[in-house]
Amino acid sequence: MGKGPNRITKDMIVNDVTVKYPHTSEIFTKYGVDTCCGGVQSIEKTAIACNVNVDNLIKVLNESLPQEAVPEVPRQEKSNVIKKTGTDNEGSNRITKDMIVNDVTVKYPHTSEILTKYGVDTCCGGVQSIEKTAIACNVDVDNLIKVLNESLPQETLSEKSASTDSSIKNESGLNKEKDSSTVKNSGSSIPQEITGKTTVKNIIKSYPQTKGVFSKYGLLECGGEYGPDEAVYFFARVHNVDGDSLIRELNDVIQGKADAPEVSENDTVTAYENIYEKFIKAAIVISLTTGCVYGAILLFQMGLNHSLYAVSRVLIETHGHTQIFGWCGLFIMGVSYFVLPRFYASRLYSGKLANLSFIFMLTGILLIFIFRSLLPVYDFSFFKILIVLGCLLEVLAVIFFLIVAFKTILSAEKQDIELYEGFIISGYLWFLVQALFLTGITVYMIKADLTVMPQALVYPLRHIQIMGFITFVIFGVLSRTLPVFLGLRAPNPKIHVLIMLMLNFSVILRAFSEPLRAYFLGINMPVYYTLNTIYFTSGCLQFLSILLFFYNLNLLTKPEIDYSGMEIEKGYERFVWAGIIWLVIAEIGMLIFTFYETGTGRSVSHAIIGSYRHAVTVGFITMMIFGYASRIIPISQGIKLYSYTSLFITFILINIGSVMRVVFQPLAVHTGSTHFYSIMGISGFIESFAILLFGINIWKTLNAGKRRAEDDEAHDKITTVTETTNVHQLITQYPQAIDIFVNKGFAQLKNPILRRTLARAVNIAQAVKIKPTDIDQLLKELNEAIQVKRK
Repeated sequence: MGKGPNRITKDMIVNDVTVKYPHTSEIFTKYGVDTCCGGVQSIEKTAIACNVNVDNLIKVLNESLPQEAVPEVPRQEKSNVIKKTGTDNEGSNRITKDMIVNDVTVKYPHTSEILTKYGVDTCCGGVQSIEKTAIACNVDVDNLIKVLNESLPQETLSEKSASTDSSIKNESGLNKEKDSSTVKNSGSSIPQEITGKTTVKNIIKSYPQTKGVFSKYGLLECGGEYGPDEAVYFFARVHNVDGDSLIRELNDVIQGKADAPEVSENDTVTAYENIYEKFIKAAIVISLTTGCVYGAILLFQMGLNHSLYAVSRVLIETHGHTQIFGWCGLFIMGVSYFVLPRFYASRLYSGKLANLSFIFMLTGILLIFIFRSLLPVYDFSFFKILIVLGCLLEVLAVIFFLIVAFKTILSAEKQDIELYEGFIISGYLWFLVQALFLTGITVYMIKADLTVMPQALVYPLRHIQIMGFITFVIFGVLSRTLPVFLGLRAPNPKIHVLIMLMLNFSVILRAFSEPLRAYFLGINMPVYYTLNTIYFTSGCLQFLSILLFFYNLNLLTKPEIDYSGMEIEKGYERFVWAGIIWLVIAEIGMLIFTFYETGTGRSVSHAIIGSYRHAVTVGFITMMIFGYASRIIPISQGIKLYSYTSLFITFILINIGSVMRVVFQPLAVHTGSTHFYSIMGISGFIESFAILLFGINIWKTLNAGKRRAEDDEAHDKITTVTETTNVHQLITQYPQAIDIFVNKGFAQLKNPILRRTLARAVNIAQAVKIKPTDIDQLLKELNEAIQVKRK
């Protein structure tokens, strides 16, 4: 192992090390360290960006060094090892492909930026010709030479250079005239080479054969037929896929260096299944009827009557139930059905069970809302049976949901446990616990002939629903996505596990200590004081674990991955940050009244408890729903959000409404001010209007995705088949064309499912690139076939 000054240190530049010690390239590659674009940074920075243990990497590198002393590699200094080929082109100022990379960068220093931009290795590959290095890095040589020469001062370029560059043909083998027609047909410019900034949509539209590569990595089930309008490198990182490997394989396919993997019929059937949409739309409808709007009416009634008790508790409980199960429950189920297959690069376990979970949940919500509201007026035994039935249907819906979720997770081809999984799984299990708990409370109420829940059981139920179920799921999604979205360092896994255990423990402690301490007060004081201590401990644990969670996400640290230039939509971020702030504020309030209750033995007012819950449910939970829905829904449809202006107005209104409710509800109750009651009373309508704007925005985005698919079907009658004719439209209008394609080797078109999906994005010129055949003969046979049909 290298000793003393001859050791490799973490502040050395990656490319300097690989030049001096070529064998280290294999070690870097083995550890997944980027030796291309990241090679111009220190080993430490590059390893951190690639989530590699720096100390362990340095140790392995040094152990690989020869025993004899070697000079230390200087930091941030270009290697002067340049091989001459005899083609230095001294008599001409043109850059040619047989020039040595390092010779070019020494003579024209500005070309280093161009070569780095194109992903050309200027380190290890710098001692070879431009042509060899470009081929090794999967870069189009002719296009690179053209860009390099165009960057030179005009006086150094010869007339011959200009004329030569103008005659360069693109990689598809079609001349510029033909290629421009293809560009027009696809509606986007065709990338000569795929880079990290190329969008998935542009890749698939220009090169439909790449669908097989995306399918191989489990990335086909996003964005509809053409995929999302998102930079492929960012898209890969979000889905936990090695972006460099994906881009390399995509370039191999489009450049003809590798055969395009086929998309199986099974993949195609599930790729564009939007089962989650019904959950999202149903959640919006419920929120705008029996959920938020209904609650706003009740709140307005309280404001008019200057009392939180101006409306029946039954109505408040039914409103709360539809908000938890309808607005939050259906939304989380729908988003889970969308993200789980993408998190785990697998397919949703069972569409049938997922649909059953939707039917059962929706039916249960409606039964409970209708007949619990009617029960105080019409005390019919049949109504009680329907209420219990509604609870049981909700339990079954949750069980079906858990089966689909866990089966989807277990079907993934992976062994390591991810950080976010503990939170997601905990949240799903709490979902079942709270559904069973609610069913038990409902059966008890009916047996005891009660119309409202015992107050001692309402608090633990709501705590399990809000902190156990919903917050855990949100924390899981944040853990999985936020560091990647923001380019932050990954959370510390040990701290994350500790936080997950602490938060689970705090929910358990609070859920049983809160009702029991109320029961034993005045009955058995030693037991009461023990439970009081447990209650206090649970509050402190909850507060500490939430603060640690956000700290461990590294939200206040500088991003380590630069996504600049990738045009990533960031409108969702303001909702995420606002939601985090709301939760921290709410937890500070919770800690204060926990201190008060345990110290005085008296409970704080319902107004303060309600204010705390509202800060969590609307300020945190609804804010996160808004933010992530505005991020996920457009991506799922492969389009932009319908209106970002409307989204911003939604953000302003929901925050204004939350502030009015959280601040003025306790002020109104404790001061008796009619003005404060009025402000509290109208806050619900402001929040409802925000949800209405959000609902319209999401609904129109979903429908826009469907209209885009329908528009693909609406085309003029084809009278002549050309290279730009869409295969799907041709075989739809002239089914006899299918046999011609099949005879030419396009056997996949026998499958009706593949005809409706893969063929939709392909024109004739693109098809012959997937399955090489004589295009002139194909066009001749197709035109003859459609002429016979027309006659």
